[in-house]
Amino acid sequence: MSQLVLYAYDPRWPQAFEQMKSSLRFAAEGLISTVEHVGGTAIPLAPARDGVVDLLVGVDNADHLAEVAPYIEGLRFTAVETRLAEEGVLAEYRRRRFGGTPAYRLLLTPASGDFWRTAVQFRDAIAHCGGSTERYAQLKRRLAIQGVDGAQYELSKLVFFRHIEEQQSGGDREA
Repeated sequence: MSQLVLYAYDPRWPQAFEQMKSSLRFAAEGLISTVEHVGGTAIPLAPARDGVVDLLVGVDNADHLAEVAPYIEGLRFTAVETRLAEEGVLAEYRRRRFGGTPAYRLLLTPASGDFWRTAVQFRDAIAHCGGSTERYAQLKRRLAIQGVDGAQYELSKLVFFRHIEEQQSGGDREA
């Protein structure tokens, strides 16, 4: 079992995201419709698992995947097997840390899909719901101290997100 490593919030993460977003949009010549910063590094002042900057890259047409891939790979990203295919992720790429630059994970997905919507909602709910950021940070620290594995970490975050969703909807979510 690999140890969960949390990085303290780094104010350079948003800047790293913006720079990579610009590079991707420039390199892919209009094939990418939108790019969002998601995951732990997108939550102001919260620690992030492994300090990896997650990019959610949207395409309007899944047929563009083959056209987009060479541009992504040209920015030193490597395709990896994704476990998120059943959730609508078309491809996953990773870029290792180089010197002082952060590591990146790129998820290529339809910009109008459920995975896209859920990832952006999660980020917004945590970042903009009063007190949620600190509670989320506490949860992540507690999980790291407990030494949970990646699956338990992800499940705990999902349960937390569902709780935030219920709070925001006033408990009126459909079953």
